[in-house]
This record gives sequence, C-alpha cells and structure tokens, in this order.
Amino acid sequence: MAGGGPSIGSYSPLTGFVFIFNLIVGAGALTIPHAFANVGLIYGAVALSILASVSYVTATFMIEAIAGVNALKRRARELGLDATNGDEKRPLDELSDSDDGDAHTEFVPLMKQDVLERKLRAKTSELRFHFDLSKKMELAEMAELLFNHRGIVAFYACITVYLYGDLAIYAVAVPKSLREIICPRPSADAIVWECSDKFNSSDLYRLFVVLFGLLLGPFTFGHVHKTRTLQLVSTVIRHASFGLMIVLAIIGIARGHGRSVADVVSYEKPANVATFFGVCIYSFMCHHSVPGLVAPITDKSKVGMVLASAFVAVLSVYFVLCASATFRFKPEDVEDVYTLNFKDYPVQAFGYFLSLFPVFTLSASFPLICITLRENIRHLASRMSDPMPPSDAATPPRGLFGFLETNMYALVALLPPLVVAFFTEDVSMLVGFTGAYAGLGIQWIVPTFLVFCLRRRLAVEWKQMHPMEVAVTRPGTAAARGNKNRFASPFAHQVWLYMVLAFSLVSVALITITHGMH
Repeated sequence: MAGGGPSIGSYSPLTGFVFIFNLIVGAGALTIPHAFANVGLIYGAVALSILASVSYVTATFMIEAIAGVNALKRRARELGLDATNGDEKRPLDELSDSDDGDAHTEFVPLMKQDVLERKLRAKTSELRFHFDLSKKMELAEMAELLFNHRGIVAFYACITVYLYGDLAIYAVAVPKSLREIICPRPSADAIVWECSDKFNSSDLYRLFVVLFGLLLGPFTFGHVHKTRTLQLVSTVIRHASFGLMIVLAIIGIARGHGRSVADVVSYEKPANVATFFGVCIYSFMCHHSVPGLVAPITDKSKVGMVLASAFVAVLSVYFVLCASATFRFKPEDVEDVYTLNFKDYPVQAFGYFLSLFPVFTLSASFPLICITLRENIRHLASRMSDPMPPSDAATPPRGLFGFLETNMYALVALLPPLVVAFFTEDVSMLVGFTGAYAGLGIQWIVPTFLVFCLRRRLAVEWKQMHPMEVAVTRPGTAAARGNKNRFASPFAHQVWLYMVLAFSLVSVALITITHGMH
C-alpha cells in the first residue's frame, strides 16, 4: 500500500512458488482422499482436474487485473487525475482547454505553469498503458477502482466474512490439534476431560490459543517476505508429510493389503460427485493473497510460469496422494481426515508426525491471510477517512501516532479471530458459511468480474487516448491493439468469463446440496 507501512521486500521466483504452493495446500488437502475414494478413481481425477483448471483460469485473471489496474493508476498519475473517477486531484489542476492555450503566455503564474507543463508532457508523451506488477495492489484497491457502489459493498462483505472466518477456523484448529495429541480425548462423546492435576482439556486448549497468538501474531505486523523462513520450513514439513503418507500407502499395497487395479477402476459412484465438489472446491484457493505474493517477486516475467508451476505441482501432489489412498484402502475405510488412517501405525513416531500436519500447514498460512486482511482493512480505512488516493511517494506516519496507526490494522485483523477461538471450539457453522459461499466469491466470481470490468475500462480509455482510431479493440480482448498487457490471461476470450460464472452457479448448487445432505 502506498504510504502505508514499510517496504514489501522482495524474493526470487522460486520463493514465490513456495509461498503460493503453501497457501494452496492447507489442511483441507487431508479431506480430499476420502471424497476422491468415494467417488471413484476416474470421476475423482476428472473432477479434481476441472477444479484445478477453473481455479487456475481465475488466478490468471487476478494477475491480469493487477497489471491492468497498475496501468490505469499510472496513467491517471501522469495526467494528475484520480483513477477512481477521473476527477482532478486538486483544484489547481482543474484546467480548461483555454488554459492549455495560455500555457506559454507570460500572464500564467509560475506555479500554474509547472502544473500545465506536467499536463502537456503527459499529453505529448507516448499514449500507451504501462502494465506491471511491481506495485503491491490489494483486492480492495482493485475493487474500488473497477466496481460500482453495489459491487464494492458486495466485495467487502465477501472478503471480510471469508478472511475473518478463515482466521477463526485456523485459530481453533491448531490449538485443538495440539491438545488432541498431548491430551487425547478418552471417548468420542467427551466434551471436557482431565489432562493433569492443574489442567483440564478446556484449559489446555485456551493455553494453546494464547501461545498460538503470541508465536504467530508478530508476523501480522510485518510483510509477506518476513515469513519466508516459516514458509520454507513448512514446505519441507508438508512434502515430508505427503511423502510419508504416500510411501506408507505404497508399502501397504506392496505387502498385499491394497486393492486390485480392476477393483479400483470398476468402482464408480457418480452420485457422490456433488459431495466431492462440496468438500474439495477450495483445494486450489490462493486468490485472496495473489496480489501480495506476486509483487515481491524479483523477475516479473516469470510470474506466469510460477503460477502455472504451483498449480501443476499441487494437482500432482493431490492426485498421487489420492491415488495411493484409493489403491491402499477401501472407500469406506478412508478417514475424513486422511492422517487418521496412520494413527495406529506400528512406528508411533510416524503417527505423531502426521497428526501434526494440520498444525504445520495452518500455522504457515495464518500470517499470510492475516496480512492480506490487514492490508484490505487499511485500504478501506484510508478511503473512508480520505477519499483521495494516497500518493505513491507518501511518507509513512512517524512518532507515536504513526506507530499506533501502522499497527492498529494488524491488531484489528489479528485479535477478533483469537477472541472467537478463545471462547469457543465449535466453528462448524462458520466453516460451512465461510467456505461455501464467501470463499467461492473470492476464488472465482470476484476475479472474473474484476477482469471483465478492467477490459471494458481499458478499451474505453484507449479510445479516449486515440480518438482517431476506429475499432482498436474488440470484445473479449485483454488490451488494446499495439499495447498488449504482457501479463494478460491466456484465457482472453469473453467465453471464458461466462464459462467460469456458469460453473460458479453450478458449484453453488452442488455445495448447497452437500450441506443439505449433512
């Protein structure tokens, strides 16, 4: 954010790949094998590939939208305009055509002459858009530039519900997982049980909530690149966990405890496809944090490759994990959370290590989502207090006031989820609503509408910049002819937008059916 906080830092494309991979592969990956096995190998592979493809398409929409919004804002700065509505930033800039004609007369005041020269330089410079990803661009900033009032309200409702809900879920899941490992539940229906002379299960859970906040909370006050070490360690642990589960499943198959190829291939349950979509639809979710993750990548020309590689890697890991589970266990034996299939493994260390998988994955994702929420709250607050967008060269506030202002947004993002987690362990209703509808909006619908509005806006402004040109753009293209957005989505045709929206409606129906069944 311009004028809001310290530098965003930078990292290599490989580190960017790690960040995106970690964000996509959350603890939700452990629920995929159960749904996959119960729908069948062929149906599961096809459905998982479709989900990956649609999510990748909308992720490329996000990249295109970031570059396009940067181009619009840069063009507006060159002309001294507010990109949101095209108005002049200051009354001093409100110059008529007649003013331009007087630009070189001796009667024009010196200060006004400087402004006129700036405008004339912008008008006589090359009339083109400059697409780049260097400036950090939050979703909120993009929505306010491209959406109308109702769209902005819907966007803020969607992203606030989703991100706060996600953080609350994480803040509950990690302490609960740690408690279940250290103080196992004596029976399935036990609510509160004794763990020691000083702690019962509820006390231990709250202690872990506090420790969770103290250990991960400080990352919320920095920027994404500050979590680099955490992300790299988490990546090693995730790969080790996935690799261990795959190897253990293969060992079981080799010992004759698995299913035959004929049995696996012949098992088909298309009736379970709705349940599969309801469970796995967010298996490729990263869109809310894409703006903050791509800006620090040093070589922007490799952003497209980084994004595609991350999606291919995640899909490959998911497929190998699910296929090994399907060949190793009968569908009815695959647990809802796949790590539970190994809790009684003869080597106890493996069971403990895999039980900690949700702790590692959610702990690494928590700071990223918290930072995303913080920056969107910061942007909303700045727009409410000052309708004019801050200058890119604005100096961050200093002193006590600056310290409080800089850290207030981090506290607003961090504390509510921790408070919710401290007072309740049951967030099942939150999981259902947050994941089912708000998440779908952020993952597919918002990126689609962002790129739709962006392409129309670019076409209109290009024609204003080149009034003598005729039909320089056509519907469905990402940029004007001769001024192509080098970060444009390869899915440039308008048909892709309608296909994603149609698929989103189908997915909402499938999710609703799934929740109705449960």
